Amino acid sequence: MGGAPSAVENTVNSTVQEVTTSVAEVTNTVGEVIESEVKQVIGEIFPSNTESGNSKTLEEIEREKEQLERWRLACIALEKELQEKETIESDEDLDKHDKRSIEKFYELAKKVTPLTLTGRNIGFYGVTSTGKSSMINALLGSKLAAVGFGETTTETTGYDGSDYRLYDIPGKNDDVSLFTKDYIALMKGLTHRMVLITATIKEITKLLGLFNVLGLTYDIVVNKFDSIDTEERETFRQQILKEIEEYQLKGVHQLWCVSAKHPEQFPDWLQMVNYLTP
Repeated sequence: MGGAPSAVENTVNSTVQEVTTSVAEVTNTVGEVIESEVKQVIGEIFPSNTESGNSKTLEEIEREKEQLERWRLACIALEKELQEKETIESDEDLDKHDKRSIEKFYELAKKVTPLTLTGRNIGFYGVTSTGKSSMINALLGSKLAAVGFGETTTETTGYDGSDYRLYDIPGKNDDVSLFTKDYIALMKGLTHRMVLITATIKEITKLLGLFNVLGLTYDIVVNKFDSIDTEERETFRQQILKEIEEYQLKGVHQLWCVSAKHPEQFPDWLQMVNYLTP
């Protein structure tokens, strides 16, 4: 009753202690297994997050996934609407249809988060054969960007300068249907946007319209200016300035008239270089 515990009691107590210890060990083991399995699943879903040491949290990843999904669904809805049959009996009907489509696209573009970039990042835009690659090579002082007849660049390519990065952006032929979410995110993240033309701003009005809607500044660069007769160059320049006013391009920061192949012929070249790489 109040004396020393019997041999049976000692055995029972010992057994209870062993069982308790075993349960604790099993619990710990199960916890470790579950944690390991969770990490493995996360690693399979987000390999870059675990392998490269990315510091993004699951919450941040989920937010990005949600944003991508909203963008995807919005694009699907827009595409479906564009594919619906409409009665277009005149040029006026066609113009109204195109205008509605572009306006819907602009609303989607406004929601895209800018790409986070560090330092000076300069993007070169323009339709096919405006000389984007030639200009990048002239700025870098070496032939790194492919040059040729037609559109030689099919993907956005970055080239590093001394303290800046130049982006050769494929010619989209001013077709907004080819402007992807990544394309717009980069557009928003750039320090400078250089729009190359050779004849008229009309070559690329939809891109410039997007810049204006997004509140982005940009420069108009007339490349291949050496191909214009000397006595006609000032008239040509004034015509471009008139077009800028006519199309109400409020985001234009500067107009440059240059030649990537013969940069020394035009004072604008040196001024532009100093402006881009101070």
